[in-house]
Amino acid sequence: MKKIYDMSAAEMEVMEKLWEHEEGIKQAELLALFEEDGKEWKRQTLNTFLSRLENKGLVKRENRIAKPVYSREEYSNIQMKTVIDHVYGGRLSNFVASFAKKNSIADSDARALIDFLENS
Repeated sequence: MKKIYDMSAAEMEVMEKLWEHEEGIKQAELLALFEEDGKEWKRQTLNTFLSRLENKGLVKRENRIAKPVYSREEYSNIQMKTVIDHVYGGRLSNFVASFAKKNSIADSDARALIDFLENS
């Protein structure tokens, strides 16, 4: 069973940078990117975030190079599938019905969804 990966805002910031460099990035270069963004993180701070993400199975580190285990799309799909499985009994129709009850769906979105379902 897949799990929902809980991340702090800072951990998500790290993941966003890693997704921009999916091939992997040296930890020192990653720290420099955060410094460019005005983050005053120390090396140990970044290392702590990377360790947490590694323990969650989201980051892999080798020879001071960090890379995401999943692409941004794969991560989103895992999260979405987990929520649909746990909250909506694994049924996409239950999710869509719940969403539609609480949110308005533009005609163009409804048409796109119908087209997608008819052509899948």
